[in-house]
Amino acid sequence: MPGLAPVDRLVGGVIIAAMAAMVIVVSLQVLLRYVFNTSLDWAEDVARLLFVWSIFLAIPLGVKQGSHIAIELFTVHLAPAARRLLFRAMALGCGALMAVVCYQSTLLTVQQWDEFMPTLNVTAALFMVPVALGAAHSALHFVLLAVAGAPPAAARKALE
Repeated sequence: MPGLAPVDRLVGGVIIAAMAAMVIVVSLQVLLRYVFNTSLDWAEDVARLLFVWSIFLAIPLGVKQGSHIAIELFTVHLAPAARRLLFRAMALGCGALMAVVCYQSTLLTVQQWDEFMPTLNVTAALFMVPVALGAAHSALHFVLLAVAGAPPAAARKALE
């Protein structure tokens, strides 16, 4: 979607950085554990945190491309106008659901802010922040899909 392209590029860069950092931390941990018989106390928590961030930030990029799961047993038999109307309704419904997820995960983030991770001096709420961000970003993509009235061209080709 053209309106979110700068955000999508930024998020893509963050995902690449998070995945690269995760690979480095896990590789270093394996090297230290099996070659030098020592380990980093914080490696597991950091790797888990980076994994959660990369997954939840990547979801909206899949939504944008129409990569989310769709069951079309019923819709393929509808007229094109009815199919577009149903697509718009479903995209709006998904956008509303993502708004609820964003709101609830924001509440959980605030609620957990005083809890700290066992091996790091950072808040455990950092696990919930990407859920809120990813849900908000996904909601925006669903709204744009509803306005467009059809899945992206790549998703349409896959359906044919």
